[in-house]
Amino acid sequence: MTRGALLAAFSVVSILEAVGVTGARAQSLVDQRPEDPCEAARGLDIADTTPAAEGVRRSCRLERFEDRLAADRSQQVVVEEQTREARIQQWIDATQPWRVTRPLTFEGFFGSGLASYGLGFSWDFLRHAALGAWLGWRPISCQDSYGSSTSSCGRTAYGLRGRWYLTAHDFTPFVDTGLSFMSSNLALFSTTGSGYLSGSGRANSASLGAGLAFGLWSFRASIEYVFEYAFYTGASLNDDKKTPSPELDAALSSSLHADRNGVRFELGYAF
Repeated sequence: MTRGALLAAFSVVSILEAVGVTGARAQSLVDQRPEDPCEAARGLDIADTTPAAEGVRRSCRLERFEDRLAADRSQQVVVEEQTREARIQQWIDATQPWRVTRPLTFEGFFGSGLASYGLGFSWDFLRHAALGAWLGWRPISCQDSYGSSTSSCGRTAYGLRGRWYLTAHDFTPFVDTGLSFMSSNLALFSTTGSGYLSGSGRANSASLGAGLAFGLWSFRASIEYVFEYAFYTGASLNDDKKTPSPELDAALSSSLHADRNGVRFELGYAF
């Protein structure tokens, strides 16, 4: 073997040994680094003051410090978010009407008109606009329309309405419009000699109204004038054929015409 070959072989062996030592040292460092330094630190003897043990303890202290910093940052973010929400709510309460902060309202009403009393629900979906639905009753006699006759025109009605507030204040005038549907149990003595008549009636009407609304915290109150226009009426007898009855229809129409003007008081609670 020549001198050059010997030198080449020696160089290769030296390189392989250097690579092996470096890999072993890197592997040793990886193996010595604990995944949880605090868990490793708890396993050390208190008297162990070797550099490796002190390094594990320093790693544990560093990890605990980082955990405290992360917890402090999280708490600070929560406090800032709560403060921001409180400021927004304070601004809303100071600048917006109560119907914006509490837009859903359950209410009861009483008065005159198509229904004497009933229940309702409304949703103030805009500062100036609301949608609502209601259900009402009116036990009424048609005796005034028929002199000495004894008759009944009691009715159950329900309807949908839209309301527009003219200002953004808690005390504001408003206008509204709606559509109503009604059913009635009818009973009367016929004026044409047909005897006692009993049956049922139906009617549809459109309404226009205007009034004043007031809100304070969760309480709502309003008073309004309502005009009802019945654009359809129909009545039939309580027989097997449900025979149409012009007399019952006339009684129903007369009753609705007498109640086309009404005043309604509403009291409600919003959330």
